[in-house]
Parts: sequence; C-alpha cells; structure tokens
Amino acid sequence: MSTIASSNIRKIIRVGERSIGITIPKEWLNVLGLGIGSNVEVSLGSGYILIKPLTATQHRIIHSVKIKHEDPDILSRLIIAGYIEGYDIIVLDEARDIVRKAFYPIAMRLPGVIAMDGVTFKIKVSVDEVNTDLNEVVSSMRSALNTMFDLLIDYFNTGDKNRLSEIIHLDDDLDRLHFLGMRTIKRTSFRDPPYSLDYAIVLKSLEHIGDSLDRVSNTLLHIDLNTFQSSPECRGVFKDIFAKVSSYVSKSVNAFITSNVNLAMKVLLGREEISKNILSSIQKCIEVHGVLAMVHEAINAIYEAAEIAEVATARAVRAIGATHTEMGSVGKEYREPSE
Repeated sequence: MSTIASSNIRKIIRVGERSIGITIPKEWLNVLGLGIGSNVEVSLGSGYILIKPLTATQHRIIHSVKIKHEDPDILSRLIIAGYIEGYDIIVLDEARDIVRKAFYPIAMRLPGVIAMDGVTFKIKVSVDEVNTDLNEVVSSMRSALNTMFDLLIDYFNTGDKNRLSEIIHLDDDLDRLHFLGMRTIKRTSFRDPPYSLDYAIVLKSLEHIGDSLDRVSNTLLHIDLNTFQSSPECRGVFKDIFAKVSSYVSKSVNAFITSNVNLAMKVLLGREEISKNILSSIQKCIEVHGVLAMVHEAINAIYEAAEIAEVATARAVRAIGATHTEMGSVGKEYREPSE
C-alpha cells in the first residue's frame, strides 16, 4: 500500500503584496503527473476550494489494502468495508479455502469486482465513481423497494410464499446499489461534503427499509402455516399496513429527489399518525405469532422514511441559505412555498 498521505493540513501563506498561496507536499507532483509550471483548475465551492490537475498525463491513484481473518464471515465483512472505503485492490492474505468462502457469497453484491487468483488472492474493483450519478442510485433503490412492497402486498392477497423469496432476493440487489453509492460518496465527497452527507443518510435509510422487508419476509416464511397464513382477516390488516408504509416511503424519497419541501413536511407531520394507526389496527391480531415482529419492522420503515424527509428539508433550507449568501445577505429567512 502506498505510503504517501492522501490528506494534509497546510497553512495559507502570503505571496507578494496582493496574493496568497497554499503549498503542497512535493511527492504529490509525481503521483499526479504534475511539475513546476503545470496548469491546475481552482474552483470555489460551498465551504471548500477544489484544485484539479489539467494535465493529460494525470493518472488515477491506485489504492490497495491487505486484509486477513481466519473467520470467513468476518473476512466477508472486511471485504465489504474495503469496497465501500474506495480501495481499488483488496489483497486477501489467507488460505484459499477461507478466501473463497468469504468472497464468492458476496461477490454479486459488489459492483465491478473481479477475482484475481494468482500468487495471492486479489480483488480488483473497476468502478467509475466519478461518473456515477447518486440520484440514479437513489431512484434505482426506490424502484427495488417499490417492487418489494408490491410483492409483500401480493403475498397478503394470495398467500403465495414464492413472493417472499423474491423479496429476499431483491434485498441483495438493494445492497449492491447501496454499496456502490457509499463507495461513490467515499471517493467523491471532497467535491461537496454536505451533498455527500445527504446521500449517505438517504442510502443508509433505504438500505434499512429493505432490511426491514427482508426480515418481515423471513418471519412470514417461518411462522406456523396454521396461524397467520390461515387468517384472512389478519392478512388483510397487514396488507393495509404495508400499503400505507409503501406510500409513505415513496413520498419521502420523492420529496428528496425533487427537493419538494412541502411534501417533506407532510411526510414528517404524518409520521406519528401513521405509527398510531398501525399499532391500533393490529389489536385483533395481537395473539398471532410473528405479528409484533412485523409491526416493529413496519414502524422502523416509517422512521427511516422520515429520516429521508428530514434530509430533504435540510437541503431546502441550505438552498435558501445559499441564495441569500449570493445576494450578500447575512440574515436568512424561510418562507413556506405556496402550493
């Protein structure tokens, strides 16, 4: 792994009478293909300065890490962490049987990974994070969640447990999108830290909602067929519950994607009411095995969706603040947009 530091704290210094400057470590020049007299683009962002090389000889810095653990499950987690952290090469310093048990079960959940089984087992990651659109990642995760909700509601209509297996499979697709999005954020967050933080929160909330639907499906797959599945009334109750949760989640994501602060506010203000309605509606099914676990997951999805709406609201306020700053105003005022 390279010993060159990728971040550094430097002081602003005076250069002549009318200019200031910032020095950089000399070894960075070779890494970036730069030299004395090279041109760079300097951009002013919201709270940061971005310096970008313009030379055609610039090449991508390859980041690598070596990890090892004799427990395949723990090694799998470390591989995922290395992927999200943005490493281009992950060297697995373990016996081949352990490496294969750790890598291959998760390989399909990590976009762009290639196994290189040579003298040492390496994972090469080929992903273009710079051109990955986080809005597209969020939209794709929303589509996957919509399908998962539709399958769950269809199960409550038909009792067909194949629908539950499909939900569990779709959760793997959701994880793949989440890992890609988080890796992209790690590699590009320097451009706009507040923007990246927004997406990190949203991606994590969407992943948690998918995990909730996965756990509901697993609960339904394993409970006694003579209890919940044979109770049309309770299936109807939960069909209604998850239809409402699906609508609530969809509204929260739409508020974020479209920066609709009015919709975000409606989502936030409706959180307590929908949670109370869920708890009230299950009273007739309270003795059915698995009911409390599924209610817990439904309410968890509601609160994760509300977190997305919170981010949408913060983005709206930040946009208003940026507008006032451009106009030279120190004070900031929020006025609710007209419908």
